[in-house]
Amino acid sequence: MRFLLSWLVYFSLAVTADAAEWQQYKTVGATSVEYRHNAEKLLEVRVQTEVNATTAAFLHVLEDTANISKWAANTEKAQLLGQPDAKTHIVHTYFSAIWPVSKRDMVTQSVWQQDAGSGVLTMVVTDMGQHFPAVKGYVRMHQVKGRWTLTPLAGGRLTLQYQGQADPAGKLPHFIGDKVALKSVLKTFQQLQQVLPAY
Repeated sequence: MRFLLSWLVYFSLAVTADAAEWQQYKTVGATSVEYRHNAEKLLEVRVQTEVNATTAAFLHVLEDTANISKWAANTEKAQLLGQPDAKTHIVHTYFSAIWPVSKRDMVTQSVWQQDAGSGVLTMVVTDMGQHFPAVKGYVRMHQVKGRWTLTPLAGGRLTLQYQGQADPAGKLPHFIGDKVALKSVLKTFQQLQQVLPAY
């Protein structure tokens, strides 16, 4: 259900206290993408944008797994594996790839909460891949985690902020993984801006 969160953590790779300073990748309209590398040379991304939407619309987009490919770049599908409670979801997300990069997948748990006064909604994702069997034809990603912060604005607008990480695993050179990650996360946020108002 919370597959957008799951998908985005594919495009980042480790938060540590000694991580380098953030660097600007691109700013397109209201969308800004930054990145940095940790001590293990893994990539972490931070993204912010504004959209014409509400927090409820955002949650509805995440639930609409049948239409994930319309806005989430490089994502084949997402399946809800479990829902321990109304605000906790376990999701299996599958990613497409172009040769020579192998397809990848991840299993994550996401938990969201919303402040009653400000309306700010936060979602935290953690890795659950070790608890589920590997899928033939896919490389299972590791060290997956991320955080969303959704802040309501005046006039029916919403600020979306995301920061996260994931180790893509497998024999993927960092320079290739980084390039794909940054291009894909920017494309996803641009498409999300177009899709959200419909919800």
